[in-house]
Amino acid sequence: MLILSSYIWLKDVVEPGWKKYQEEYYEQKRKGVEKELENAKGAEEIEKLKVKLAKLQKPKYEIKQILLLGEYSWANQRNGQKVDRCMTCHIDEGKLKASHNTVVKTFPFDIYGCSVCHGGSGRALDVEQAHHNIFKHKRDMRKRLENSDAIFAMWEEFATLSPEEEIEWGDFKNRTITGEKAIYMGSGRCLRCHTGLTAPHVERWKRVKFESFRVIQEAPDFIDGDENYRKTCYECHTTGYDKETGTYAEEGITCEACHGPGEVFGYFMDLGRALDGAKIARITPAYNVCGSNTGCHRSRRHEKRVKYFRENKELDPYEWFKPKYKRLVDEFLNESVEMNIINKLDVIKSHYKLKN
Repeated sequence: MLILSSYIWLKDVVEPGWKKYQEEYYEQKRKGVEKELENAKGAEEIEKLKVKLAKLQKPKYEIKQILLLGEYSWANQRNGQKVDRCMTCHIDEGKLKASHNTVVKTFPFDIYGCSVCHGGSGRALDVEQAHHNIFKHKRDMRKRLENSDAIFAMWEEFATLSPEEEIEWGDFKNRTITGEKAIYMGSGRCLRCHTGLTAPHVERWKRVKFESFRVIQEAPDFIDGDENYRKTCYECHTTGYDKETGTYAEEGITCEACHGPGEVFGYFMDLGRALDGAKIARITPAYNVCGSNTGCHRSRRHEKRVKYFRENKELDPYEWFKPKYKRLVDEFLNESVEMNIINKLDVIKSHYKLKN
């Protein structure tokens, strides 16, 4: 028995299970370079390919790992420094990037690893141990959403792994349990229930902020401006604006402008899990974010408009700097106290029904 155990141990040391995956990878890469070499013509190109082939003919088989940020000490009953060794077997980084193209830019493998989304044991090298409790595909990851705590835990882990010191877990609210960008569902979906549940709040926003995009579309500087000028308006007066694509989810400052994309909390709402959904929806940006240099409530955010109206003196700047929907605001604020009390009672009754 001792001899057999020693043999198995020695075999794992000399020929570990993970080695075959690296052998297959390097063999595939060698064949690819050899094929390129056959078709190469220039002397410089041929020399580069020969050097590349020489390295692939003598590859270094080794355990590959990423040291992850965070406190995982033995004193805290954790397994020491957290590492991910998944790339020891999953060695083809190009293939991984192609299959994770929706997340790899935000969550590069060499910083966030794999187990933060896929679970399993990042430290293990044995297949069964490494893949224990793993979430292989997106459909498996989504099964983790049993309650809001699951997504909160994931966001906290993202914040821990992030090299940015000032980042907080709430900054990842626009990410789903798969790590992908959450989808903006549209205010229509929210209003199906909240027109009655939170009537005063909804009415105020529908009359004012929901209409903000329509108001700026009537402004002369918006009409005369080019697309780059208009994009600076989209940033604050639309919902779900994406600077990279120049697109937005919805016109106006609607529900998800503050509450974030509704894919996750909307999922819980649709299941009748209103409390879990509400926990997520209530996480809104801190005012210091909204009023930062990139926030909508920053000072001097309309300086570009000043230049336009100075150059067009025939226009009345006051008319266009003063919100055209101010009248709607005044009307709403001047509604009778009695009506507000009735609305608030309706809200209390609705929430009581939800809770019970």
